[in-house]
Amino acid sequence: MKDTQVCPGCGGARLTEKTEHTVETDGRGDQVARVHRYLSPCGRCGGAGEVTG
Repeated sequence: MKDTQVCPGCGGARLTEKTEHTVETDGRGDQVARVHRYLSPCGRCGGAGEVTG
């Protein structure tokens, strides 16, 4: 029998914050470093909030 426990990756929240770093061209043609943050399903539990093991 496998035990179910709260996912250690997201703490049961089912989502994790991801950060993406990019270099984009602005309206003047200059390169600008940008940081994009977004939420997505936890990569460890797949958004279930718990893991078995």
